[in-house]
Amino acid sequence: MRFSIYLNAQTPGPQEDVGIIQTLARQAVEATRAGFHGVVLTEHHFSGYNTYGDNFMFAAHLASQVPPGTKFSLAVAVPPLHNPMRLAQQCNLLDILTGGELIVGFAAGGSPLEYAGMGRDPGERHAQMAHNLEILEAALAKKPEDPPLEWETAFEHGTLHTRIMPSAFHRQSPAFARATQSDSGAEWAGKKGWYLFSAREKPQALAGRWRLYKQALRAAHAEEVVQDRLDWSMVQKQVYLADTSERAEAEIRERLVLMADNQRRSFGHVKDLRDAAHLKSVVGVSPQNPDEFLDHAMLIGDPASVREQIREYEAAGIRHMAMLFNFGFMTPETADRSMRLFIDEVLPAFTG
Repeated sequence: MRFSIYLNAQTPGPQEDVGIIQTLARQAVEATRAGFHGVVLTEHHFSGYNTYGDNFMFAAHLASQVPPGTKFSLAVAVPPLHNPMRLAQQCNLLDILTGGELIVGFAAGGSPLEYAGMGRDPGERHAQMAHNLEILEAALAKKPEDPPLEWETAFEHGTLHTRIMPSAFHRQSPAFARATQSDSGAEWAGKKGWYLFSAREKPQALAGRWRLYKQALRAAHAEEVVQDRLDWSMVQKQVYLADTSERAEAEIRERLVLMADNQRRSFGHVKDLRDAAHLKSVVGVSPQNPDEFLDHAMLIGDPASVREQIREYEAAGIRHMAMLFNFGFMTPETADRSMRLFIDEVLPAFTG
């Protein structure tokens, strides 16, 4: 089992932003030096759900701070919110800065507040993602001597005459992943040979999804590729440890109230936007239903119980888990205490 630290701390306001980002950077360095294999960063804007916003820029900074060989995963970049030429360029540059240790995951996102701020329509996000990814792949594959690439999205158009610069570290492009909550998405990723990212689901459901993914991989790719994709495909969980399971659950329920309140405020700003009413749980369960969220999205308890919960995912075929320790407007001390319990009393059981 591999573990990555997942950075996605919520912010209560501008007075806290600088300290939160500094804390996340410190925690990423501490976790990777302690034995975490990677760092995972996500993309969110304007809502307070993610403080740093730009996962490419933050990853570029952290790449020089963490131990060499640390795997960086973006979970995710949201293609409809990007110019596809600039996105291709960012992917290749970050691949170089991480020494080729990069997986860029893609998903449609869906927060109406974020789409509104970027001037996009969330109702078209899936079609726009598929179209923009086609442009991205064509741009990355283009050679200088090829005919010009004419491209057009719902918002922009252009002509690529030469190639995307820079090139990637040691291949045409960095590795890509599909972030999905569906079996059909898992099969699509397997056929493409992309990594699979998932979250907010229980081991039994993930076991079935991973089987479909593995079957699709094996039908189209060599066994070496299959094993590499299974090694680094990922399930993300929010994690909280305390000295007793009862204390952990009681304390985390207070955090879920704060997260649910923030989500309601966020969506309330754009209640009239098309599709906003249907996007309150774009990655599965929501903290507005705390019992379901605890059951599906989290690993909580004392170290022994968290070890047993991870074993269930390991038995389901999961080899890589991204752990989110700093969330729900935690103080640095609270997040540090939980992460330290994991490093001292859970991590050694899986890494030796």
